[in-house]
Amino acid sequence: MSELGPKPAEFRQELARLAASSLNIEERGAAILEQLGRVLSFDVGWLAVRDPERSRHVPVATTGSAAPLQDYFARPEADEEVDRLGLNRRRPPMLASESPIPLPELRSWADHLIPAGFQQGLAAGLFTPEGRLIGSLRLLSGDASRPNDADRRLAAAVTTAIATNLDRTKDIAETARMLHSASAGVVLTRGGDVLPLPGLDDARLLSPGSRVLAVAAEELAQSGPYISFLARTPDTQAEQLVRVVALDFSCQVLDHLSAAVLLCPPGDVRGLTTLDLRVLGHLVEGVSDVSALAAALGVPTPTVFDSLARSLTALGTADLTVAAVRAVSGGIRLPPGLVGEP
Repeated sequence: MSELGPKPAEFRQELARLAASSLNIEERGAAILEQLGRVLSFDVGWLAVRDPERSRHVPVATTGSAAPLQDYFARPEADEEVDRLGLNRRRPPMLASESPIPLPELRSWADHLIPAGFQQGLAAGLFTPEGRLIGSLRLLSGDASRPNDADRRLAAAVTTAIATNLDRTKDIAETARMLHSASAGVVLTRGGDVLPLPGLDDARLLSPGSRVLAVAAEELAQSGPYISFLARTPDTQAEQLVRVVALDFSCQVLDHLSAAVLLCPPGDVRGLTTLDLRVLGHLVEGVSDVSALAAALGVPTPTVFDSLARSLTALGTADLTVAAVRAVSGGIRLPPGLVGEP
């Protein structure tokens, strides 16, 4: 097992098959550790995803008696120690025997791993091809000679492929593409950061700080798990529209990823004008008084009456409340929060 031979290439192929499968992250994690156990020697395996906004590592799969690692990573200062070792930065896997800090001076080893009988280990950050940290791999052994340098080289050859398997943005993108013919999309994090969705373009409307993203996040928080509305596209005539779809993908116990926001074709707006759609946007927000609508939109009262008549006819109702409900369910509206965009 000290000779790598074709194993890295074969292992990467197996990992690529896993990444393309319908297995969830936990199932893929378990399969990865099983595959690692066939080519490396270790007593305990640990795969975790990292939530950078909470500075914590959440295990998705373990093998062997992983309780010492569970106990260590449950401590709030664990990520700080990981960072001190440089493992939250892109670098080759590190053997415990090569730690820049003596093992007895590390809380992980002094308090948890040495008392449990471990003598050697391997630690690696899991980074996507784009350089985003997804999680970490830990392999521990009671044998001081394993994992060794050959094991480290094999681990280094596959950590990116492992990260791809644990990257939830890939799964989110796949689900989004199945549900909608999206032309662009991003992922929102719990803290408000914007991440790319694999295989989908970004767009000016979805750039960090855009009102489209703010409105999508606000409406998901209020209504979730799915919302849809219309927005005007930038650098085109005001009548040019795009449909914004937001899907809740939050998993609070796992990571910081919160939602996908997609841009799709506008679909059938039932012949309604941009003004009609703006009126419906205000109606959905609870503004039903004609004078108030006219003031909010800066148009004469008779124009609002005409617009409401067209909207009621298009939505097949004579009731403003029902019209508001149908405008929300069909995404046939321009939210007031998008005034001024693009």
